[in-house]
Amino acid sequence: MSSAPSRRPPVLAGVAVAAALAAFAPPPVPSAARPTPAAPSPDTLTLVLAATTDVHGHLRAWDYFAGRADDGGSLAGAATVVDSLRRAHPGRVVLVDAGDMLQGTPLTDVAARRDTARPHPVPAAMNALGYDAAAVGNHEFNYGLGLVERVRRQARFPLLAANARTPDGRRAFPAFTVVARGGVRVGIVGATTPGAMVWDRDHLRGRVVIGDAVPALRVAADSARAAGADVVVAVLHSGLDERSTYDTAGTGLASENVAGRVAREVPGLAAVVYGHSHRQRATADDGAPVLLQAKNWAASVAVGELRLARDGAGAPWRVAGRSAALVPVRGRPEAPAVLAATEGAHRRAVAYAAGALGTTPAPWRADSARVADAAVTDLVLEVMRRRSGAELAATAAFSLDAGLDAGPVTVAELARLYPYENTLRAVRVSGAQLRAFLEHSARYYQTYDPAAPRGPVTTPGVPGYNFDVLAGADYTLDLSRPAGQRVAGLAVRGRPVADADSFTLALNNYRQTGGGGFAMLAGAPVVYDRGEQIRDLLMDEVRARGTLRPAYYHTVNWRLAPAGAVAWAYAGMRPQQAVERAGGEVVRAAAAGALARPRRLRVLAVNDFHGALEPRPDASGALRGGAAPLAAAVARARAECPAPACVSVLLDGGDEFQGTPASNLAHGRPVVEFYRLLGVDAAALGNHEFDFGRDTLRARARQAPYRVLAANVRTRGGALLPGTAADTLIRRGGLRIGVVGLATPETPNTTRAVNVTGLTFGPMAAAFDARARRLRARGADVVLAVAHSGAFCDRGGRADCRGEIVDFVNAAAEPVDAVVSGHTHSLVDARVRGVPVVQARSSGRALGVVDLVLDAGGRPIPDSTRSEVREVSGAGDDAPEAVRALVRRATAAVADRVARPVAEVADAMRRGPGEQYALGNLLADAQRWAGRGDVAVINNGGIRADLRAGPATYGTLFEVQPFANVLFRVTARGRDLRAYLEQLVARDRPRAHVSGVALDYDLSRPAGRRITRVALGGGVPADGAPIVDDRLYTVILNDFLVTGGDGLGLAGRAASVTPLNIVDLDALMGYLRQLPQPVRAPAAVRLREVRAGGGAAPGDSVRGDSTRGDSTR
Repeated sequence: MSSAPSRRPPVLAGVAVAAALAAFAPPPVPSAARPTPAAPSPDTLTLVLAATTDVHGHLRAWDYFAGRADDGGSLAGAATVVDSLRRAHPGRVVLVDAGDMLQGTPLTDVAARRDTARPHPVPAAMNALGYDAAAVGNHEFNYGLGLVERVRRQARFPLLAANARTPDGRRAFPAFTVVARGGVRVGIVGATTPGAMVWDRDHLRGRVVIGDAVPALRVAADSARAAGADVVVAVLHSGLDERSTYDTAGTGLASENVAGRVAREVPGLAAVVYGHSHRQRATADDGAPVLLQAKNWAASVAVGELRLARDGAGAPWRVAGRSAALVPVRGRPEAPAVLAATEGAHRRAVAYAAGALGTTPAPWRADSARVADAAVTDLVLEVMRRRSGAELAATAAFSLDAGLDAGPVTVAELARLYPYENTLRAVRVSGAQLRAFLEHSARYYQTYDPAAPRGPVTTPGVPGYNFDVLAGADYTLDLSRPAGQRVAGLAVRGRPVADADSFTLALNNYRQTGGGGFAMLAGAPVVYDRGEQIRDLLMDEVRARGTLRPAYYHTVNWRLAPAGAVAWAYAGMRPQQAVERAGGEVVRAAAAGALARPRRLRVLAVNDFHGALEPRPDASGALRGGAAPLAAAVARARAECPAPACVSVLLDGGDEFQGTPASNLAHGRPVVEFYRLLGVDAAALGNHEFDFGRDTLRARARQAPYRVLAANVRTRGGALLPGTAADTLIRRGGLRIGVVGLATPETPNTTRAVNVTGLTFGPMAAAFDARARRLRARGADVVLAVAHSGAFCDRGGRADCRGEIVDFVNAAAEPVDAVVSGHTHSLVDARVRGVPVVQARSSGRALGVVDLVLDAGGRPIPDSTRSEVREVSGAGDDAPEAVRALVRRATAAVADRVARPVAEVADAMRRGPGEQYALGNLLADAQRWAGRGDVAVINNGGIRADLRAGPATYGTLFEVQPFANVLFRVTARGRDLRAYLEQLVARDRPRAHVSGVALDYDLSRPAGRRITRVALGGGVPADGAPIVDDRLYTVILNDFLVTGGDGLGLAGRAASVTPLNIVDLDALMGYLRQLPQPVRAPAAVRLREVRAGGGAAPGDSVRGDSTRGDSTR
């Protein structure tokens, strides 16, 4: 159950003063600010009452879920507080617990279900502390009455529940006990909450009946006095006066939370110790019982001081004074006796919790699972639904801190995700019951008022674990409507749900028995119940899968509305006064909110700059791109966004450095400096960021004043790639802008394998969802994605968009306000599910602009977004002088080398149209010549620029082949060469060029059997020699292909692989020098598509148009 702040401050008197001091110093803990009299009167006595509650198995300062020490609280730490009290008040301390001891951590789970022959660690620890009594908590019944009986036998103190009886009227537990302290007999009466009759009905039905605690304690108090008690205290597992979470009228049960009534209605009590609600309180009002509730998980000890007096020997004792305090446990040493009593159980629990059940490549988070459909919740739902065979399933996100980290999936993680011992059931419900179920769940949220977007979010008294969501049904919860009228669009299998419809619904036993007040389920026939624990089923699922992927389970089938309510709900998931860290500064969200908020956010987008410091002429001769023209365009776009009404951010979609001599020969330093002058706020990690090696990438990231973001890239140990971050929170004029960065999962196929060894590139949507939730929890008003991942659209960039970034937006469960993309060098200015997605070509040739109109709360207003991609041209004469000076310095440093002449080119050779072109043939010929091979293959992604007519210099050729790939000679038999050539045409179009071989292929045939004719040597298959299966052939490949890039590796079939220590650019320059001048294009189509029957397809393999972007390798 969730914790909440105390409703009133504790009274700081007596032990309270010592408790305040104890927060800064270790024990001892004195009982009062004043000294205790050395020789107290025989007619006065100070009695100290120490209490814990809701320990839930937190016996030691160890987090079994995280696998590390946690000094937030432990019973062993609480023991040192109790020891100090006993030293200060020898023979005067009474120690009690208000219940819920036996469930809550892997320690208690192992003890209850696996270590059944050994002593249970909870009574062992409590015996070591010397407890006098404990109330029975509802979670004591989670494992059945057999465990309760086992604990009762081992405990050296009684478990009390005056309101629990067997069906024949006998007591199920003692109602009271009496202990002697300093000549005073203290009666302790106990009770538990009737809610256990709902939550653990199956364990209690026919065996135990729990009634109203108030009259039962009244009778028990009288009985304790009759047994000689001078003073009576009540210990009960019940909240103070909170609303019951079950339907008291429908169940016929007494109220769940009655400690306040007990204090008022049971006469003569000196103190009431209570728990259940996971709050804390210590009050001592004159004329009323002391009220004590310690913090759950042994985070504090509640201490009450009763100053007793009597009017002479034989006269009754009365309470003459009282005080109360809470003593925090954090940071206190742990008692050796408790550690020794629990050591064996602890070791076994640690080993069990750390056990790996499987792995997952992506993080799963529950931190906003009550706001948006989350994969981690769908995992639970789908396991329940598939196991039971039900059409629908329901569950809650029990903890927003739960989830699975990328890497091993452990028992501890699943226990944190599903912390209760619930069993799986399924019931048959009508359409009317289903709708009522969802309406009841939706009470968790208050009504959303757009005019007051900072108002309260959740309904008091409705805990988050009673907000159930469904799988198998599509629906919307409209939070702008009043409770009871919020469910809209409810449909199953695409058909609207009618009241008379019938469905099977999987759920847990707690919910099936009415837990949470879901009274509409009363009488619903149970169609599945095998007593299977849901947590066990989750463990079985992970073991069976081996690798757990969100795509196996996640379907977005529910949402909150309207759009403004989503951001409102996100904000309510965390305290709005929380301290957040943004850009290296610590700011307070409340202070940020107090600033005048802008009404427009302008997102400026660049991508795939590729070191293009200088503009380049396009096909018409006009200058395009370059640092100075881009800087001028950015300055103009910013000037159109005047503060304070408008603020802007500048994001880069990755691939910053690689591509020109001025950048490459300086390993990208000039681009980082240019981006500093440009004012880039964050950049995605591009695949070409790895081209200079990871050490250089890390160095550039340290140099950069902006963050390089890659939320989905992890090392083998699950850490982020050194030099990168997952996200950043940018503050602009009171607006908090969260940015999540993503790298294409195809990166391992688009860079040298050695560059990414030991790294995983996980699913983008799962990584984004996890980070977006955290950013909103930190107060982000807007969340953007910047991704080195792209798409191709129509000529205008707005329609018919397909590609990885489109798939990402469709898969993301968390709202994304805008996306800056890259990688495909294309024009994208589209809407995907209403989300603006932009990509601004490459090399600074365009600038993306997205304008988000914001409401008064700083959140984007739906359907008001505008976007465009602006072309960048000209010489950039109006750019800032600092940028132009930087370009001059960077280009001057390499000018002599760049201007070095190599050859004369007769006619321009362009990349395209289509995937087969003369420039690719020329480069493949150069590699076969340099490597002296029979065949050469070059991937199209390695061809980065057109080759202009006229003088070909080192600089112009460098831009064509900038990667410095090293050539290899691979020797393979003819049959393996033929199979490799089939790989080239296995996709819809061959994205490679060849030399020394020509072939015809038919795309209508299955992959692996598409080549209809192939021959070596000639320009067309008919002119060359056949490939002989057993003969050895030499194939020249670059290192990118040798290591499997583009899926075109041959090394696995090779008889030998030999590095030639020849760089592809050197091969090209040497080849061009020895050709007749001017060099003419080798125009023959060597990979020719034919139709069935042998005719060439129209245009052969020349397909596509250059407006769809450059190759992405």
